[in-house]
Amino acid sequence: MTRAPTDVPAGARLAARVILIDSLDRVLFCRGVEPGKGAVFHVMPGGGLEAGETFEDAARREVLEETGLRVEIGPWVWWRRHRHVWDGREADQYERFFVARVHFPAEVAAARPDSYVTESRWWTLEEIAAAQEVFVPRRAAELLPDVLAGRAGEVMDCGV
Repeated sequence: MTRAPTDVPAGARLAARVILIDSLDRVLFCRGVEPGKGAVFHVMPGGGLEAGETFEDAARREVLEETGLRVEIGPWVWWRRHRHVWDGREADQYERFFVARVHFPAEVAAARPDSYVTESRWWTLEEIAAAQEVFVPRRAAELLPDVLAGRAGEVMDCGV
């Protein structure tokens, strides 16, 4: 089912993610381990909206919390709705992805001990495409070239 990108589904957990790009056109992914299952995946920085927060505010806050970097949030380029089981519970999450750039090869803060994230790393497109690992969204290697080139176009569903 296609949903207009401005429709926020009732009852879904709302979250913001950031396609964080450094001066070498690398994209930051956080290595996560799913509680209970041990499944490893790589996800862009982000997390749930707090009460009264906009998606952009949440994106800015989450990048600061997860990386120690203060960034200016750029355009909203992707969205996704992800229904899944997390830590033994059913979850329904609606996410918006925003672009942000840092104009230097940035070092990021260590992972928080209370987080499912174990580390963060900058990845080139070539490394993402060649990796035998799970990236979220799964179409990251396909979709990121347009974002890196500044031609993301209309806000689109990036899939799970």
